[in-house]
Amino acid sequence: MKLPQLLDLHIQEKPQLSPRTIKKYQSIIRMFVTDSGIDHIFATHNECIQWRNKILNRSSSGNCNNYHRHMRALFNTAVSLGHLEENIFTLIPMLKNTSTKVKTLNEKDISNLMKTIKTDLYYSNFDWFYLAMIDVFRFTAIRRRQLIGIKWRDVDFKNQTLYLDSEFSKNRIENLVPLNETLINHFQTIKQKTYQSKGSDQIFNITEFVGSYKGNIMTEEHVSRLFTKWSKKIGVKISSHRFRHTTATKAANSGCNLKALQKLLGHQDIKTTMGYVETNIDDLREIQNLL
Repeated sequence: MKLPQLLDLHIQEKPQLSPRTIKKYQSIIRMFVTDSGIDHIFATHNECIQWRNKILNRSSSGNCNNYHRHMRALFNTAVSLGHLEENIFTLIPMLKNTSTKVKTLNEKDISNLMKTIKTDLYYSNFDWFYLAMIDVFRFTAIRRRQLIGIKWRDVDFKNQTLYLDSEFSKNRIENLVPLNETLINHFQTIKQKTYQSKGSDQIFNITEFVGSYKGNIMTEEHVSRLFTKWSKKIGVKISSHRFRHTTATKAANSGCNLKALQKLLGHQDIKTTMGYVETNIDDLREIQNLL
């Protein structure tokens, strides 16, 4: 069986996979075929190890493990459907990743970002839009694709809730998250400045306000480019995913209900949620002080 055929079966077995995730699988399969010369499911242990080593020579152990997990999931499908007796990728240990790469933002980083948006001449005329976008990421921990997917019909001003459509969710599950007063005020401001606000209209649509953008809808790429520019200006990497990690870490360290945090992040498995919570030496020292 060819690897693309296995992917087709995997998609049938897991219909909740998003288009983005499917593209990721396709990319990893192409990489595997190019690097190993193997396009079928009967790869040997040594061939898979050699492939991993090639990846490691040009990338990080974290990326190797990410590719490994995808291939393991694919081969699990082959085993469950009777096309293989065992999954070769379960026999290959994951690489140890001892890096302490920080994926959160501290209060100084966020303050510098807000200050840049308010004072930079290029952004200050529309700071009400950019600050609203940042606060939505801060307080709801949604992904960028969820931000651009928000329609006016999704905001319930009376009950102060935001409906997140499953179409824009990574795991194809809808979610309902609360809106605090700060976010309600942001949405009201955008509504006042929007020419029309039909229920099906995109709320965060920079093309409606800034004439230099092409097209008539905001895209994930637009969001990414903004974060790239802001990152260069403040000297710290900023992204929607870093806000997601920051929110999760801050909430967990504040002693929040972890099941509630799981619900906010839209995770199916609490272990995924815990993967977003970071610790540092000060957190460990605080635990010792409590003993």
